[in-house]
Amino acid sequence: MEKAKEQLVLEVKDVKQWYTQKLTAKKNGKTIHKQTVKAVDGVSFSLKKGEILGVIGESGCGKSTLGRVLVHLENCTAGEIRLFGESAEEMLKKDPLRFRRTCQMVFQNPFDTFDPRYTLKRIMEEPMKLHHIGSSEAERMQIILDILEQSGLHPAQDYIDRHPHELSGGQLQRISILRSMLLNPAFMVADEPVSMLDVSIRADIIGMLLQLAREKETAMVFISHDIATTRYISDRVAVMYLGRIVEMGETDEVLHNPLHPYTRVLISNCASLDPNEERNVIEVTGEPPTPIDNGPGCYFAPRCFCPIEKCAQEYPGMVEAAPGHFVACHCL
Repeated sequence: MEKAKEQLVLEVKDVKQWYTQKLTAKKNGKTIHKQTVKAVDGVSFSLKKGEILGVIGESGCGKSTLGRVLVHLENCTAGEIRLFGESAEEMLKKDPLRFRRTCQMVFQNPFDTFDPRYTLKRIMEEPMKLHHIGSSEAERMQIILDILEQSGLHPAQDYIDRHPHELSGGQLQRISILRSMLLNPAFMVADEPVSMLDVSIRADIIGMLLQLAREKETAMVFISHDIATTRYISDRVAVMYLGRIVEMGETDEVLHNPLHPYTRVLISNCASLDPNEERNVIEVTGEPPTPIDNGPGCYFAPRCFCPIEKCAQEYPGMVEAAPGHFVACHCL
């Protein structure tokens, strides 16, 4: 079991996703006809079997773009993604069904996930037919009914002929997770799966997702802006800022001992469940920069509360400040 747990599922090496804007724009009084938006700008990490990596950061930092690139809903501009040592791009070209069964994604908005014309039965049954799960229609139906019952949608027979608009957001997100897990994926991206749901049901959905991931030993990238939820579900956490990972390590280590100024700002501004807890909120000044033609220095430097001269001159490399705890900062 330990050897299986150590198996490397995903390797991401210097992945970039840049977009070229062709609209005419003005910068420093000059007309610019092309600008480069660096949505993801050199991200590297790896995931072992059953490991969950939480990716946190403010809106616009590139989290969702990274998620789409990892499952090849978008092709990256540069870099390499490998699954079990094999190029994900080559796997997708050679055997698209194998790739899609290996990689799955749960999206933020469950109402946009399904075709509104399909019944729940068809939504669940079509991927099973495509991937040859179940030897007959009766067997597939029994599998569907069983997992719906296990997930809390009971009696399942009452749901099977409903359309998406007849279900709540929480019910649809349960179905989205269940449909993905039916394929026993080795790797999954969950892109803010509970951010659009009522607070009262978020814990149930997260609990179901975590239980299924643990049972099936699915490696997962869990994308969120909610630090408390990320802490609950993740083994490790990566903090993104303007397309780059600025800090990464074991979840409790990073959240209890943040080293990068941006991580410290995020955590200090995170709401606490304890109203009596004293918190030293770190405020940042200046406008958040855009991901357009960044550089050459640290992207956070214009807003940082402890910059040094070198911060404006070159982007810091990632260093291991403590065992398994990596940070990109000149101020350490």
